[in-house]
Amino acid sequence: MISIFHRTKALGVTAVALTLLFTMSCRKEAARGGSGGAKRGPVVVISIDTLRADHLPIYGYDAVKTPNLDALAADGMVFDSAWSHVPLTLPSHVSMLTGKLPAEHGVRSNIGYRFDAAAHETIPALLKKNGYATGAAVSAYVLRSSSGVGAAFDQYDDAIDGGEGGVLGELQRAGGRTVAAAKQWIEARGGESFFLMLHLFEPHAPYEAPEPFRTIYAARPYDGEIAAVDAEVGSFLEFLKEKNLYDSSTIILMSDHGEGLGDHGESQHGIFLYSEAIRVPLVVKLPASNRRGERVTAPVQLIDIFPTVADVTGIDEPPGLAGSSLLEVADGKVPERRIFSETMYPRIHLGLSDLASLVDTTHHYFDA
Repeated sequence: MISIFHRTKALGVTAVALTLLFTMSCRKEAARGGSGGAKRGPVVVISIDTLRADHLPIYGYDAVKTPNLDALAADGMVFDSAWSHVPLTLPSHVSMLTGKLPAEHGVRSNIGYRFDAAAHETIPALLKKNGYATGAAVSAYVLRSSSGVGAAFDQYDDAIDGGEGGVLGELQRAGGRTVAAAKQWIEARGGESFFLMLHLFEPHAPYEAPEPFRTIYAARPYDGEIAAVDAEVGSFLEFLKEKNLYDSSTIILMSDHGEGLGDHGESQHGIFLYSEAIRVPLVVKLPASNRRGERVTAPVQLIDIFPTVADVTGIDEPPGLAGSSLLEVADGKVPERRIFSETMYPRIHLGLSDLASLVDTTHHYFDA
């Protein structure tokens, strides 16, 4: 009888332990964006080029209306202190996609450098190995497939008419056309799991928003472009909802860098590393809008996006990533960090000094 009692008691303890482990696992899975099939939901990165964080209502700015970005932020987690590693489109996107700093992936400027996708693990390459279709639709010539970025994706739509812009850095296609290309690619996927990068070039210079935004924001044309890109994002999000994809999707909204707008003497970007140039918006909408309404004040960085995608999808991240999951940062599991940024543009193209900076919770340090 005693041996039977002890065996029964042991089995009971084991059952309780297994139940606790299962409950903890479910709680962790819910925190990471859902359970079971939700892991296979779409992963979408929406990159809005040249978007200053402090020109959005979600960060306290009241001179422009962005109802669609506001709604996405309400469904997600908002990071109040997010930073780009370089105020240039190509190297910034490569850092986001690889989880590496420019010195590691080798792309230091928009021109004169080509990304070697075969030599570096990327978000789309990792997800492809785990059964995801991968695609991108981009709006800027500097992100054209021949920059090397296109090789990281199954399909890369960069149909940009050279006649639409002027100087190299301003060659673009209208965001509405890029959104249409993204929708078409998703339509063709059927029920397939997918990763999509949607890149919209507004509000990059020249600030020429379509109507009615051009008239409404005639005195603030940069804000007019923000209002226009908000409408484009809204069209895309509405499409996801119509296709019953929005709820199961992980959607990460970011910018590659900001814009000087005359602050500190720089009208656009690339030369300086002040906050207007490298502080960017960052929103993470998880499946089922888990953790909606959370705001995170700890400094975060664009290279944190790669480990975040791995975390949410339940895929092991590649070794050597310097960033951390944004969810772990939000949970207070990541020690305070200093965020590194650089610009080689003034040295390479102007014969001036390159710059570097470090940002933490209280200071912004510059080295020149």
